[in-house]
Amino acid sequence: MKRSHLWLFVLGGGVFCLFDQYLKYMVRHVWTTPHYVIKPWLGWEYLANPGIAFSLPLPNAILIITTPVLLLLLAIGLIYYYRQNNFFAAASLSFIILGAISNFIDRILFSATIDYLRIFTGVINIADILIVLGAFGLFFSSWRQVPSTE
Repeated sequence: MKRSHLWLFVLGGGVFCLFDQYLKYMVRHVWTTPHYVIKPWLGWEYLANPGIAFSLPLPNAILIITTPVLLLLLAIGLIYYYRQNNFFAAASLSFIILGAISNFIDRILFSATIDYLRIFTGVINIADILIVLGAFGLFFSSWRQVPSTE
């Protein structure tokens, strides 16, 4: 991956982050009733998740304090991978950072993460998808180093 392609990933992740915030606004204010493609397994449903992944309980105050520290560490990792010309890992970290920022905004504003996509037994949002895609990208980038072509 070329250096210039990294910015496309960051820009694309930023667009998804903004789209996620838009959908969170819509689920809270406009599309408030659940809608299902396959009831109750696949659809649109509002859920304010006060916990972390898989609704594991953790006090919001701890999350508000620790999230910026984790974001800073992830940003340092992004810079490191960028300087090492591992742009796939850097792009993956940018997805994780942008997804975490979107969920962090919810934590500050609502003391919970706003989820809206019902998939089987869970309710997730686009920020969660960005985080998972970034984690998979990091896993695969550590498996196989992609040589840089400049």
